[in-house]
Amino acid sequence: MMDPEKFKHDSSRYERPTQKFRCGRAATWGKPCESGPNPGGSCGGTSECRPAKVGDRWECRRSAIFGGPCQNGPDSDGACSCQHPPCQPRRSLRSMRGILTVGAFAVVVAIIALMLTLDGGGNARDAIIQAGELTGGHENFTAAKGCESCHEVHDEDAGEWFLAAFREDDMTEQCLACHTFAGDPRLGHNAAFAAKGQTTECVMCHTEHQGEDADIRHMSDSQCNECHKTKIDSFSTSHPKFSDAFPHDRRTAVQFDHASHLSKHFSNQRYEELAPEDCTSCHSVDTAERAVEPTGYDEGCAECHGAIIQKRELVVLRLPEFEEDLLDGDSVTEACGPTLESWELLQENMAEMTEAIEAGDEVELAEPEEEEEYEAVSLEEGDPISAYLMGMTADDMESYSEPMQEFVMRLVEEGSAPLAELVDEHAGEAVSPMLLSGLNAELVKRVACAWAANLEYEAPAENDLGGWYGDALELRYTPVGHNDSVARAWISFALANSADEDDENADNVEALQEAILSPKEGVGACTKCHAISEDKDGARHAEWRYRPSQARPYSTYSHGAHITLLNREGVSLMDPENGCLTCHKINNEAAYQKAFAQSDPYHFQSNFLAMERETCSQCHSDGQVEENCQLCHLYHAAPGFDYWMVENAKTEIED
Repeated sequence: MMDPEKFKHDSSRYERPTQKFRCGRAATWGKPCESGPNPGGSCGGTSECRPAKVGDRWECRRSAIFGGPCQNGPDSDGACSCQHPPCQPRRSLRSMRGILTVGAFAVVVAIIALMLTLDGGGNARDAIIQAGELTGGHENFTAAKGCESCHEVHDEDAGEWFLAAFREDDMTEQCLACHTFAGDPRLGHNAAFAAKGQTTECVMCHTEHQGEDADIRHMSDSQCNECHKTKIDSFSTSHPKFSDAFPHDRRTAVQFDHASHLSKHFSNQRYEELAPEDCTSCHSVDTAERAVEPTGYDEGCAECHGAIIQKRELVVLRLPEFEEDLLDGDSVTEACGPTLESWELLQENMAEMTEAIEAGDEVELAEPEEEEEYEAVSLEEGDPISAYLMGMTADDMESYSEPMQEFVMRLVEEGSAPLAELVDEHAGEAVSPMLLSGLNAELVKRVACAWAANLEYEAPAENDLGGWYGDALELRYTPVGHNDSVARAWISFALANSADEDDENADNVEALQEAILSPKEGVGACTKCHAISEDKDGARHAEWRYRPSQARPYSTYSHGAHITLLNREGVSLMDPENGCLTCHKINNEAAYQKAFAQSDPYHFQSNFLAMERETCSQCHSDGQVEENCQLCHLYHAAPGFDYWMVENAKTEIED
């Protein structure tokens, strides 16, 4: 055991090892003098102490280390009576190391400078500074310029090389000549949230010159722990627990209740033959990465839901009831031609004229019957769409009679153009080509002519193929199938229109949206499946397409690889222990469908229970499947390459 008394102040003397010199007596005999050397390397004094005057007498102040007060004591003039010859101080070990280090550095610099001047600084210089081979990718794009592609001072003189050793050069700018990222390249994860403003450098994680086949993208878990406050030894033991909703960050774009389909619809005997065999019947999982897209409507939904689409029609115009006829009959006849009654009367008169001429009798023409009191052919109210477009009250005959009849007359004269003008006027842009796509102007004119003559329109044939057609008192549209562009356009039109409570047209806006968006009838049946969501600006839109999750952009996962493991023996993927249900467990208690009655996509309950970390750690743990950070987490945000990298490479090669 070490003696603690050994280093007491009266038994030991601190030699100050950081100083350049130490006492020469200590170097020779192992016992330094009281004063020690001066900083410049000269002897610090020949006296063993510096006497002190106390009252009228001088006292010896030799320390206990050197024997305590001497026997003779100080001279009468206060000088120490114990003198010894001056010593020659020696350099300390620290000082000698410093000299050797500087000398070695000078020799290296001298050799480098010499070699740089040989052979014009070419082959000899490159031979002594060769750091090793680049990776294959970097070698290809730096072949033209060589080392200068990244090291700017490579072809400079020896002075620049020497100064470069003392300059900070993180190489990041050279990397950015080719590599691009979605965020700030100098921030951790290319995002402000990660580094808290602390800058990073490419060479902190990526080290080149390790050989052609080296993977310089690979990072160890210890590198991740250098920046992250939460240190993770391994995924299975210290990774934070998943969130309560993981991995479901928002409701799905299409309303498909797995619980009700599996427990009710697919178990119904009427649909046994149509029910999917397993999850892969509706989801493409074999090659799926993080997102597992559904197979699509035609393959997954059409067998059950296809027949209903063409029954969901849209009424765009309806002839309402009028109290009186305000149309000019002559103008209508001029634009449309004679009515059937007028034509029949004309035919009758011509026949009588022929008979009278042949018999030589006087010609007597039949007179038109006296007009009966006007009775409107329609007893209906106006439709919500035309009421909104014309700003009229659908159930107030007095308010709409005149403007509606004027509009019908315009349709007689111009076809579909007046309807297109109203649509574009309310949308604030030219949307009529989409909303009225395929609408024949002649059809509109024929329907309007019948209405102007106070008649129901009689279609020449049944509308078996869908599209626009006239039916008695209505101009209607029948979707031609799933993903019908006209039906989608009208739904988007209804969602884009809004009005404040004080707006005069507020009631019409509400009626318009109810007529078009109602899932119970009309084209609004689309919204039984396709969610109506509100974006950050408050605008509502229908989610027509599958939308992969945008949450956790730095995470990755491969469904394809996991399906191969789970199904290696050919078991059913519906098996609760060896199939998709191993991880994705249905939550039969979730209020899944309720979330689609409102437009906030983040206010929802998933069809599935949240996944727990333990689900993954069953396999990803020590001694089983690997569990390093990079297996599931990405570092860079959307890494890519600059287009000019390729162009510059071509130019350099050609030059």
